[in-house]
Amino acid sequence: MGGVYIDYETYKCKYLEIQKKYNAILSEKENLFTKTQPNAITYDKVQVKGGKLMNGFDEYLIAKEKEQIDERLAEARQLLEDRERLLKLKEKELRASKDKLDLVYCMRFVDNKRPYAIARCLNYSESQIYRILDKIQKEIRREK
Repeated sequence: MGGVYIDYETYKCKYLEIQKKYNAILSEKENLFTKTQPNAITYDKVQVKGGKLMNGFDEYLIAKEKEQIDERLAEARQLLEDRERLLKLKEKELRASKDKLDLVYCMRFVDNKRPYAIARCLNYSESQIYRILDKIQKEIRREK
């Protein structure tokens, strides 16, 4: 028997996973951009080595790779936006829930309130809040 908070936690994990992939693609694009920049000129004895000379084939490969990265980036961005929308909808459902586990989860992990503040809001003792939080964490670990 899982509450809304378990669904919210799975959506949050999936969202963070997609966000990591999106950031990895962004770093790939950044690395590709640095490949296209010329090097600094170095004076080494008699020879002067200047900026990177690009031939047509290298430019073609970089342009092709940039197109592929842009396609993957657009796909990852779309997935990220969808996951974010689902996460916000689940957060609204979590906030509207009347279950005490959902309320405590929302206050502790979404609103980042301390157990003492949660106990004051819900008229529970602090030890009851700690027991509820322990139960929530056990449920989340069991679901993963």
